[in-house]
Amino acid sequence: MLELKHVYTRYEKVECLKGVTLRIGEGEIVALLGANGAGKTTVLKTISGLIHPVAGEVFFRGQSISLLSAEEIVKLGIVHVPEGRKIFQRLSVLENLE
Repeated sequence: MLELKHVYTRYEKVECLKGVTLRIGEGEIVALLGANGAGKTTVLKTISGLIHPVAGEVFFRGQSISLLSAEEIVKLGIVHVPEGRKIFQRLSVLENLE
């Protein structure tokens, strides 16, 4: 369902992801674990189109989404929900997503 193939991502001159390959099947629940600065958030931002890989590809249901905008990726059903301090705490989860 979701696949990253040899993804490299950088912030300006700093290379953050170096050849990440990941495959998540339909119905699977996956946890992405790692130390601070290991690239967990960068992986999620790359999947959701907030940043684009400089090499490699991201696929969703067999379609490359590597160059799509975040807005186009949302229409496919992938949404990036930021951590607690960047949401509206008084709203429900549904209201924050909306």
